[in-house]
Amino acid sequence: MALTKRQINRLDKIVTLLKDFQREAERVAKIAAKAGPVRRPGARTRRTAVETKRMRAEVLALRSKGVPAARLAKKFGVSTAYIYMIKD
Repeated sequence: MALTKRQINRLDKIVTLLKDFQREAERVAKIAAKAGPVRRPGARTRRTAVETKRMRAEVLALRSKGVPAARLAKKFGVSTAYIYMIKD
């Protein structure tokens, strides 16, 4: 099957676009690999036991200094009820 010049030009444009998409995808993948995992704003995260212990100790220390629970909740991404639940 012989292709016309117009068909060849269209195919060349498609090939060029696909190469551009591939280059862009590789560029984005490199950036994403450097940035780490993608996380939605407001999405929950699971803490390890070590992170939880560290956070708990920091919350207790800051609460003893009088830092408001609302500020701590915002800083750690948890509810104020969770901050109030943390006790000695």
